[in-house]
Amino acid sequence: MPWTKIPSVWPFGKKRELPGVEQQPDGRISFTLTDEEKAYIDGFLDMIAKEAHASSQETKEEGAWYVPADFKDAAAAWQLIDYAKLQVKLADADEADKELCFRKALAAAAKAYRFHPLPIYLFDVGCILDMLGDPDSAQISFRSFLELQRDFKVSELDKIFLKQRNVESALRQARERVAQ
Repeated sequence: MPWTKIPSVWPFGKKRELPGVEQQPDGRISFTLTDEEKAYIDGFLDMIAKEAHASSQETKEEGAWYVPADFKDAAAAWQLIDYAKLQVKLADADEADKELCFRKALAAAAKAYRFHPLPIYLFDVGCILDMLGDPDSAQISFRSFLELQRDFKVSELDKIFLKQRNVESALRQARERVAQ
């Protein structure tokens, strides 16, 4: 897991009880995937492996399918963001515990950034913090996103996972929210 450019302590105002996120006595934050998050990630990676295996059978290629660790981490992050989006959607259900859904979403987005530190994930964290009614912490997240995005050098791997994101729109929104 990449650990660069990641704050070692929770950088936001309110301390929150988040699934799989624990603050240590020294202030450091530890992240553990919940069973739900693991299942969500594993399902996606299994699907990719099955498709790769089927493709190799069609072309009569032999050998085990290899996935580089950085791709697995990036895919896990992408799935955690997808899981966070699902939790936000679930919060709209009448019988949903909205607070719990948003806390699950926030935990997943924070973990995504831990796996693959794309600045856009801090934008997602800021949006979820807004939904949780914590505008001060959201501001911190939006500022962090703007700062990190400014110096961000996109790798070929990053491009794969950023294809579905509109970074320019996120930048505009973050600037507007920070200016408020």
